[in-house]
Amino acid sequence: MNDAIRAETLIADIGRLSGARCPCSATLCGHALLFSFLLGFKSQPRCAPCLANAMGRPAPDFASHLIDTIRHRACYNAAWLWASARERACLVASVQPVSAPDQTASGPVDVDAEFDAGDMGCGDLALELRIKLQSMARGAVVQVIARDPGAPADIPAWCRLTGNPLVFQNHPIYLIQKET
Repeated sequence: MNDAIRAETLIADIGRLSGARCPCSATLCGHALLFSFLLGFKSQPRCAPCLANAMGRPAPDFASHLIDTIRHRACYNAAWLWASARERACLVASVQPVSAPDQTASGPVDVDAEFDAGDMGCGDLALELRIKLQSMARGAVVQVIARDPGAPADIPAWCRLTGNPLVFQNHPIYLIQKET
């Protein structure tokens, strides 16, 4: 699926879910929905503070990292701009992006589980990866095989955002340690 089709799908999902409620009762704007999609919470979208809490990260820095990632992914950036034009009063949109360093290390690593993501991209990969890691113990390592051309950008970004270290990457193989 190309970026234009992915962007259309994201925009349609935002339009369909806009105004939904977070479990904390906050009304979800399009930006919060994009945050949720990016992190694999599409079926249970949450507001930015609840997402940060779920990932164990400080809310302001977490939102900045998410926005930085969104701006570097054409499909998410298009949906972000659409949401920004539609929701001018949204406070999330005013957060300035910051850069986070890549979290990679070298050396032998024991693999506890394997996940063949095939050609999955964007939100589908994030959702499946989140589900896979939920069943694993903290400190365990999953080997992910992801052939999607966006994986070299998506997987390191997802790891930074969720706090799960990317301990090795050589496309299409990624080793991710569960920390959250």
